[in-house]
Amino acid sequence: MKNILFFACTLFAVVACKPKESTNKEVEGAAVPYIKGESKLMIDPKPSPDFDDNRWFTNDHCFIEKDGVLHWFGINNPYPPQGKDLYRYHPYLGHCTTSGTIEEWKREPFAIDESKGTEYVGAPFVVWHQESQRYAMVVEVWHETRRLQVYWSDDLYDWKPQEGYILPETLWIGTRDPHIMKGTDGKYWIHVVGTGNKGVKQTQVIRIKTKDFVNFEEPETILGIDDCTWATLIESPFLLERNGLWYLFFTYAHRRYAETLVVVSDNPDHFKYEKNTITTLFGHAAEIFEYKGKTYITSCGPEDQHYLNSHGITVAELGWTK
Repeated sequence: MKNILFFACTLFAVVACKPKESTNKEVEGAAVPYIKGESKLMIDPKPSPDFDDNRWFTNDHCFIEKDGVLHWFGINNPYPPQGKDLYRYHPYLGHCTTSGTIEEWKREPFAIDESKGTEYVGAPFVVWHQESQRYAMVVEVWHETRRLQVYWSDDLYDWKPQEGYILPETLWIGTRDPHIMKGTDGKYWIHVVGTGNKGVKQTQVIRIKTKDFVNFEEPETILGIDDCTWATLIESPFLLERNGLWYLFFTYAHRRYAETLVVVSDNPDHFKYEKNTITTLFGHAAEIFEYKGKTYITSCGPEDQHYLNSHGITVAELGWTK
């Protein structure tokens, strides 16, 4: 009898002490991205050393390749003159190109110049629109208030605005920082940050679908964080698919400016920040791109002058744990 009781107690202890198996298959199966090696300055924010006497900065940007030439588009401005506000004086959209190494960039004329107009152009994203055989750019503009607008180009150099805005009656006026990809349903997915979608006051990553960049479906929230009731506290979403899982990168800028979080999901329509955040990367407004057989990740900014380090674009290789 004593032996039976001893065996039962031992078995209970083993079972009780055995760690619970994780049921989070998404996280278990995920590869973890990491910055591989040193981040190096790739693009200096100032167009040229003798351009003017101002200090310049960069912020949100994007990359696209055409005929072996890699194009960079991004926020690229001088710090505002006396009487101008930092987040209102955003007159230029920078444009640089390279066909050589990742360090060899040529400065092109500004893609958009609002220095004698609205004095504002925000974060851009450029994508090839297969259906019309043109390039589409979604960018934030300031026409009486902030809106998202589409620009078109045949060659990535000459850009023309499309009349009207993207869902002006639906989107919160601070909706911004687009990322665009061709979705699994054949539509173009525009990912932006905002708040208030479906009446929910939270920080959100929102998806807007379109086929032609003229007509847009109602926005859907793919990630929500209950951290705020009046504005979005995250910025700069970037979504990619890898080995059947989806990885959503975004900057938690209002917590730490150079903090990029990565959330994994097996469903591109829904991301769980609280349960499926797999890593934090050092960087702001990260973009990920392929060039000459390597994968890179970038960082940029900041816009605030009191920061002591570079205000340009830095780049490093992106690695994955498996």
